[in-house]
Amino acid sequence: MSDVLIDIRRLKKYYPVKGGVFRRTVANVKAVDGVDLKIARGECLGLVGESGCGKTTLGKTILRLHEATEGRIYFDQPQEAIAEVEQMLASGQDGERARVAARLQQMDITRMGGGAIRALRQKMNIVFQDPSNSLNPRMLIRDIVAEPLVAQGLVRGRDVERKVLGLLEVVGMGAGHLKRYPHEFSGGQRQRIAIARALATNPQFILMDEPTSALDVSVQAQILNLLKNLQRDFQLTYLFVTHHLLVVKYTSDRIAVMYLGKVVELSATAELFERPLHPYTKALLSAIPIPDPETGRERIILSGDVPNPVNPPEACRFHPRCPYVKDVCREVEPPLEDVGQGHIVACHRWREI
Repeated sequence: MSDVLIDIRRLKKYYPVKGGVFRRTVANVKAVDGVDLKIARGECLGLVGESGCGKTTLGKTILRLHEATEGRIYFDQPQEAIAEVEQMLASGQDGERARVAARLQQMDITRMGGGAIRALRQKMNIVFQDPSNSLNPRMLIRDIVAEPLVAQGLVRGRDVERKVLGLLEVVGMGAGHLKRYPHEFSGGQRQRIAIARALATNPQFILMDEPTSALDVSVQAQILNLLKNLQRDFQLTYLFVTHHLLVVKYTSDRIAVMYLGKVVELSATAELFERPLHPYTKALLSAIPIPDPETGRERIILSGDVPNPVNPPEACRFHPRCPYVKDVCREVEPPLEDVGQGHIVACHRWREI
């Protein structure tokens, strides 16, 4: 990718587990554990996996709604500058530490100060899963959509209502909706309002946190079409978090598959559906229903349950449930390996599967 908007390096997000009389940290929930990921400008990257695999946590950590435990997140930075900083970090020279710290404070989202983060909020936004909970029930729609504009000081006076009306029209609503409350709308309309609010500051990047999972199927199609049109019209970049594989097949340019806090496979959408390499990806795809009773498909049923993220398996995290496991899978963690055409996979045995 020649134009990378977001570059994530070894990102970790751990949640402490407290115990004992003094409530000391006795363990950590490893929700995101060493993720490397790049999101190109203007693309929609789908992020899929079972519930609890760390998809939403990764997205919210990128926006710094959650504080990262370790790692770096570069937003809209030249790749040459990122490579220089990463090389300085790898060298570990004492004389470079102060210089590296200063560079990271300017470039790395996880280390930016309050003023820089406030400015960054204009460029990054989120659409939450459930619009019933993400919209303030005591505020008029006019004020909900206007809130980020006013908070950032982008629009004042009479221009506020004019701007809000323009945003509502973009998502298929109108002036008659300005002075109403969220409970007066259907689920699909509330999600349109949430999308209008996300567009208010003219962002470059939007995290879509399962934006259609709380909606009826017919409404889902309308919202997905709206999101695709908005991406084209406003040159937006999406991270589309979902557990619905057919949704990301329709919306996404590439798909990343997560399992227990790690990305195990990343590929162009068509390539992933035609040639999945990781056994976990194969199992996910085998669960997609086929709307034809005459067509059969071998369903891959994984043994056991998802391991506890407090104490994940050593080496390959999928090995306790993998039907192709060998000794090496229990001893060595597989690296993300580029297998060509931008397809990467973390599996010792992908050539044999």
